[in-house]
Amino acid sequence: MTGILVIKLGALGDFVMATPAFAAIRAHHKNEKLTLLTIPGLISLARATGLFDEVLEDPRGAWPIGHWCIAQRLRFSEFKFVYDLQGTTRTAWYWRLLWPTRPSWAGPVAGCSHPRPSRPQGHRMDWYRAQLAALSITVSERINLDWLQGDLRSLQIPARYVLIVPGGSAHRSEKRWPAAAYTAVARALLNQQITPVLIGTQVDFEANDFIARQVPQSFNLTDRTSLGQLASLARGALAAIGNDTGPMHVIAAAGAPTVTLFSEASDPGFIGPRGPQVRCVQMSSLRDLAPATVLEALAECAGITAS
Repeated sequence: MTGILVIKLGALGDFVMATPAFAAIRAHHKNEKLTLLTIPGLISLARATGLFDEVLEDPRGAWPIGHWCIAQRLRFSEFKFVYDLQGTTRTAWYWRLLWPTRPSWAGPVAGCSHPRPSRPQGHRMDWYRAQLAALSITVSERINLDWLQGDLRSLQIPARYVLIVPGGSAHRSEKRWPAAAYTAVARALLNQQITPVLIGTQVDFEANDFIARQVPQSFNLTDRTSLGQLASLARGALAAIGNDTGPMHVIAAAGAPTVTLFSEASDPGFIGPRGPQVRCVQMSSLRDLAPATVLEALAECAGITAS
């Protein structure tokens, strides 16, 4: 058997938080072929890291055919060691289906060569560090996205701006602060001659369009930015405000002072963005979160006083 495999399927925020672990594994196996297994939507991002010699696609097919197909692909590749940074029931089945010629495997799988707990106390990044520390691999606490860049010249970005990220998973409405509340924040920023820059994909069109119509002086970049451009925008932003969604991890790690909003649906202590200046604001229901509370967090995080 030859080569090393890392499994990290997603989502975007989890992938960003795993990049220090990727870098540590690369340094530990600098003379060996390193392969990543991830989901289709993260293939280009994985290649952009420059850490992997090969990136394989897991299309996440349904049980049992999807699991069996991936397991056979892994068997054919004959990896000698697997770092399972996904740590789910799905990836545990990959290990089981590789019987009887299983590689050495580090992950939360009973019976594997290097079993690890599925979730320790603390942040998700602590799980990665604990998993790899047991293998004498030291993982940095800092997420370094210096490799993620994008050309902003065609976007004509205003000089003083705050990124607004009102979107998120289409099927998780409880994780979205109402667009009307974001509108109030956008108006408060304009009162300080700060332009709200709206970020999102087509999934977020409705929320961003509502804000843009209510605050026409805002700068709407819906579905116009790559992840590289998002990272570059974050580096020039005065701050960012958004829901618990993947782009906020990119923005925070790239260095923008960041205020991320959480409902009771998720735990910021476990999956909150990491970066130089991050504030997480949590309310049982985001419908009850007042714009004034978010603006207070913005003042604490970025020194921007807006009302």
